[in-house]
Amino acid sequence: MSINERHLAAFAADHNLFGSPVSPRYLAGRGDPRHVTHALWAAGWTTASDPLHPAIRMTSPDHSLRLDINFAQRRSGWRVSPEFGHSHWSASFSTDTPVEVVAGLTDALIQPEPDTAVSPVSDILTARGWQHTTDEAGTQTLLSPDGTVQAELRVSPSIGVIGWQFTAAYRHAEYGPEGLVWRADFHENTPPHLLTAVTAAVSRPEPVLRARFDHVSSPHVSVDAEFAIGDAMVAAHKQRLALARRHRPRPPKPNPGVAGPAPAARTAAAGPAR
Repeated sequence: MSINERHLAAFAADHNLFGSPVSPRYLAGRGDPRHVTHALWAAGWTTASDPLHPAIRMTSPDHSLRLDINFAQRRSGWRVSPEFGHSHWSASFSTDTPVEVVAGLTDALIQPEPDTAVSPVSDILTARGWQHTTDEAGTQTLLSPDGTVQAELRVSPSIGVIGWQFTAAYRHAEYGPEGLVWRADFHENTPPHLLTAVTAAVSRPEPVLRARFDHVSSPHVSVDAEFAIGDAMVAAHKQRLALARRHRPRPPKPNPGVAGPAPAARTAAAGPAR
């Protein structure tokens, strides 16, 4: 099963609205979860979840990864992890994380893993103007130019590296974020190319489309001229699905050297007794 016209019609109906390009994207608001789920489905991920239950589990074509979506769990409404028996790591995003940020990771899951080393999180962010500091324990902190998003590689003096955490808030104070907008947590073993993909998605300067009033209310948010966004949303979504389909695994070819099962022998009807 693939994304069909019924899915696209429902998507179009939901976005038949007035809206605007919004930046920065990390304060653009949640967005439509189908930005993530439709792309995974187009790339061959499947779900066996109860369609009448609001929680969804999607599984990769090779059954090595899963995405759990449960927006009742506000701190970890999105959670990606390997299936049992594979490498141990996890990534979680709170319910209000912009879908473009979540897609930074999920899009990387459907693409081939890079053959070469990727740029560290700190290099990507400092190149885009984020402030970088390191404390005595080795914890690295990077702050966005507007001061609303903090990326932190947490290091404990007793147990070592804990992992990266991204936090968007109205203010980052001495004792933590005030007015939390969203957060994302990454286990220390999260593959580097996935961290790189998320970091690039968080810090991309291009605006994203949002319906009227769907973005975060903040003096740091820039909202461009309003227009009917439906056609633009649908066109971008179709293009996104077309790209995702390129990574859909091809079904295995039949092996002509392997014979099929032999036809069942026919049992002759017994004749009359003589």
